[in-house]
Amino acid sequence: MTILFFLLLLPVLALGFTGLTLMFLDVLHLGSRSRAEWARDALAFFFGFLALAGLVWDIASGELFRTESFTMFLGIYGMNFVLLGIAFVLLALPHTGAKRQE
Repeated sequence: MTILFFLLLLPVLALGFTGLTLMFLDVLHLGSRSRAEWARDALAFFFGFLALAGLVWDIASGELFRTESFTMFLGIYGMNFVLLGIAFVLLALPHTGAKRQE
């Protein structure tokens, strides 16, 4: 059962790190933005960092090997998934600042 849970976490970690990195680069390429947009993006990256750091910490501390059911899996990692989802939703909101020149 633990191997299954670990296999469920690997794509989340890979997509989380890759997605946040690509969105961070996209944010850097946007032109001038308001302070509210900067604050929203900073909050989103902070939530994403907390979520991914929490996932890595739980895996490194061996918390994954104590899970015996899917309910325990969601209890341990559920909040990290929620934080990662909030980060992606905040970053996906449209920016009202200057549009990118292409």
